[in-house]
Amino acid sequence: MQTSFQSSSYSGGELRSSGQGQRVAFGGLTDLEGAKAIARRLFDTYDRDRDGNINNVEVVPMIVDSYRAFNRNFTPSKGDIDAYFKVLDRNKDGRVNLPDIETLCIKYLVAGQMETMEVRKEVVKRSAPKYTKEALQRLEVARRLFKMFDTSGDGNLGKDEVRLLLIETYKQMGMSDFNPTTEDVDSFMELVDSNADGQITLEDYENYIIRSLKEAGIKIEEEGMKL
Repeated sequence: MQTSFQSSSYSGGELRSSGQGQRVAFGGLTDLEGAKAIARRLFDTYDRDRDGNINNVEVVPMIVDSYRAFNRNFTPSKGDIDAYFKVLDRNKDGRVNLPDIETLCIKYLVAGQMETMEVRKEVVKRSAPKYTKEALQRLEVARRLFKMFDTSGDGNLGKDEVRLLLIETYKQMGMSDFNPTTEDVDSFMELVDSNADGQITLEDYENYIIRSLKEAGIKIEEEGMKL
């Protein structure tokens, strides 16, 4: 993802920051803090109303600038905008905020570190909400179920494991005869798998639980906190 910055320029695979003499090399040669600095510049550039989120209108110049970097004029359609927004919204909560942009920058700019627990914890910690007791109880059940079916212990659930997870989930809701079809599993994977890699992480599953609680009208955060 390339763009222009008011105080920066992009040249030859590196971001040059004017007035500070700093260079952050692209292609996996920056560290966690460097990626987060780039994310902050991107976010500040396109969060034009300064409300802490990038909305569908603000996504348009992001797309246009991306194509302009390749000397192409492009007018995005509604479908283009929706698809781009979906990519940026890493936790699928319907918003694009700084942690979403940080996650993307870390993934593509920090070589070999995105999948480490340290990086994940750092990104999550910065925006972790204070959940209500009921939401925490639901999340605890979700974590227990995830651990039960993560038979390989790699922190991911594939389709076979997701099928077992669905069976147990419905069983706990009193539906012991539920037998998910291939289509059921595929639909669930598409809904929950944030980066479409065919694997569901615990973070994916927790985000899905929170979204489900919100859609059901259940209060999920303590007063004074926003999701």
